[in-house]
Amino acid sequence: MYKLTSLLLILLFSFTACQNRQVTAPVEKPSWINSPKKGEQIGAVGSAMPHFKGKTAQRRLAISRALDELAQQNGVQVKSTILRNEKRVGEQTKSSAEVFTIQSSANTTIHAHIEKAWTDPRTEEIYIWLLAD
Repeated sequence: MYKLTSLLLILLFSFTACQNRQVTAPVEKPSWINSPKKGEQIGAVGSAMPHFKGKTAQRRLAISRALDELAQQNGVQVKSTILRNEKRVGEQTKSSAEVFTIQSSANTTIHAHIEKAWTDPRTEEIYIWLLAD
Protein backbone atom coordinates (compact mmCIF):
# COMPACT_ATOMS: atom_id res chain seq x y z
CA MET A 1 0.00 0.00 0.00
CA TYR A 2 2.87 2.35 0.84
CA LYS A 3 4.53 1.74 -2.55
CA LEU A 4 1.26 2.38 -4.40
CA THR A 5 0.70 5.66 -2.55
CA SER A 6 4.26 6.77 -3.22
CA LEU A 7 3.92 5.89 -6.90
CA LEU A 8 0.67 7.86 -7.19
CA LEU A 9 2.24 10.90 -5.53
CA ILE A 10 5.25 10.78 -7.85
CA LEU A 11 2.98 10.54 -10.90
CA LEU A 12 0.81 13.38 -9.63
CA PHE A 13 3.82 15.68 -9.14
CA SER A 14 5.31 14.81 -12.52
CA PHE A 15 2.02 15.58 -14.33
CA THR A 16 1.69 18.85 -12.45
CA ALA A 17 5.22 19.88 -13.46
CA CYS A 18 4.53 19.12 -17.13
CA GLN A 19 1.35 21.14 -17.51
CA ASN A 20 1.35 24.10 -19.89
CA ARG A 21 2.20 27.40 -18.32
CA GLN A 22 0.85 30.57 -19.84
CA VAL A 23 3.66 32.81 -21.07
CA THR A 24 2.86 36.51 -21.20
CA ALA A 25 3.85 38.33 -24.34
CA PRO A 26 6.49 41.02 -23.93
CA VAL A 27 5.16 44.55 -23.66
CA GLU A 28 6.05 46.65 -26.68
CA LYS A 29 7.19 50.07 -25.56
CA PRO A 30 6.51 53.13 -27.73
CA SER A 31 9.38 54.08 -30.05
CA TRP A 32 9.68 57.58 -28.54
CA ILE A 33 11.07 56.12 -25.31
CA ASN A 34 14.36 55.27 -27.03
CA SER A 35 14.24 58.10 -29.60
CA PRO A 36 12.71 61.18 -27.97
CA LYS A 37 13.78 63.63 -30.70
CA LYS A 38 10.97 64.63 -33.09
CA GLY A 39 12.27 66.10 -36.32
CA GLU A 40 14.36 69.08 -35.30
CA GLN A 41 12.77 69.36 -31.86
CA ILE A 42 14.85 68.25 -28.90
CA GLY A 43 13.06 65.77 -26.69
CA ALA A 44 13.61 63.92 -23.45
CA VAL A 45 11.95 61.06 -21.62
CA GLY A 46 11.63 60.73 -17.87
CA SER A 47 10.31 57.68 -16.08
CA ALA A 48 9.33 56.69 -12.57
CA MET A 49 8.31 53.47 -10.90
CA PRO A 50 5.21 53.45 -8.64
CA HIS A 51 5.65 55.96 -5.82
CA PHE A 52 4.57 55.44 -2.21
CA LYS A 53 2.84 58.85 -2.31
CA GLY A 54 0.66 57.85 -5.25
CA LYS A 55 0.23 58.51 -8.95
CA THR A 56 0.61 62.29 -8.73
CA ALA A 57 4.02 62.02 -7.06
CA GLN A 58 5.06 59.35 -9.56
CA ARG A 59 4.06 61.58 -12.49
CA ARG A 60 5.83 64.62 -11.00
CA LEU A 61 9.02 62.59 -10.57
CA ALA A 62 8.91 61.41 -14.19
CA ILE A 63 8.35 65.00 -15.41
CA SER A 64 11.21 66.25 -13.23
CA ARG A 65 13.55 63.63 -14.66
CA ALA A 66 12.55 64.50 -18.22
CA LEU A 67 13.11 68.22 -17.51
CA ASP A 68 16.55 67.46 -16.08
CA GLU A 69 17.44 65.55 -19.24
CA LEU A 70 16.10 68.33 -21.46
CA ALA A 71 18.03 70.93 -19.48
CA GLN A 72 21.27 68.98 -19.86
CA GLN A 73 20.77 68.86 -23.62
CA ASN A 74 20.31 72.65 -23.68
CA GLY A 75 23.56 73.39 -21.84
CA VAL A 76 22.09 73.77 -18.38
CA GLN A 77 24.28 72.20 -15.73
CA VAL A 78 22.35 69.75 -13.55
CA LYS A 79 23.78 68.34 -10.33
CA SER A 80 21.86 65.81 -8.26
CA THR A 81 22.69 64.60 -4.78
CA ILE A 82 21.02 61.78 -2.90
CA LEU A 83 21.33 61.68 0.88
CA ARG A 84 20.43 58.32 2.35
CA ASN A 85 19.97 57.73 6.05
CA GLU A 86 19.54 54.32 7.65
CA LYS A 87 19.00 53.68 11.34
CA ARG A 88 18.72 50.30 13.00
CA VAL A 89 17.34 49.79 16.50
CA GLY A 90 17.08 46.15 17.53
CA GLU A 91 15.36 44.36 14.68
CA GLN A 92 13.76 47.51 13.26
CA THR A 93 15.37 49.39 10.41
CA LYS A 94 14.29 52.86 9.33
CA SER A 95 15.62 54.38 6.15
CA SER A 96 15.01 57.61 4.29
CA ALA A 97 16.36 59.32 1.21
CA GLU A 98 16.41 62.95 0.12
CA VAL A 99 17.13 64.09 -3.42
CA PHE A 100 18.53 67.55 -4.12
CA THR A 101 18.81 68.85 -7.68
CA ILE A 102 20.64 72.05 -8.56
CA GLN A 103 20.31 73.48 -12.05
CA SER A 104 22.44 76.39 -13.11
CA SER A 105 22.55 78.31 -16.36
CA ALA A 106 23.35 81.70 -17.81
CA ASN A 107 19.72 82.97 -17.73
CA THR A 108 18.51 80.10 -19.89
CA THR A 109 14.81 79.35 -19.72
CA ILE A 110 13.55 76.04 -21.05
CA HIS A 111 10.08 75.88 -22.55
CA ALA A 112 8.66 72.42 -23.09
CA HIS A 113 5.40 70.56 -23.27
CA ILE A 114 4.33 66.99 -22.58
CA GLU A 115 3.96 65.28 -25.93
CA LYS A 116 2.89 61.87 -24.65
CA ALA A 117 2.73 59.73 -21.53
CA TRP A 118 2.65 55.95 -21.29
CA THR A 119 2.35 53.50 -18.40
CA ASP A 120 3.88 50.04 -18.67
CA PRO A 121 0.98 47.70 -17.85
CA ARG A 122 3.25 45.10 -16.27
CA THR A 123 5.52 47.26 -14.05
CA GLU A 124 3.27 50.37 -13.78
CA GLU A 125 6.30 52.53 -14.61
CA ILE A 126 5.25 55.88 -16.06
CA TYR A 127 7.13 57.36 -19.04
CA ILE A 128 6.75 61.06 -19.89
CA TRP A 129 7.91 62.46 -23.27
CA LEU A 130 8.76 66.17 -23.26
CA LEU A 131 9.50 68.22 -26.35
CA ALA A 132 11.24 71.57 -26.29
CA ASP A 133 9.14 74.43 -27.70
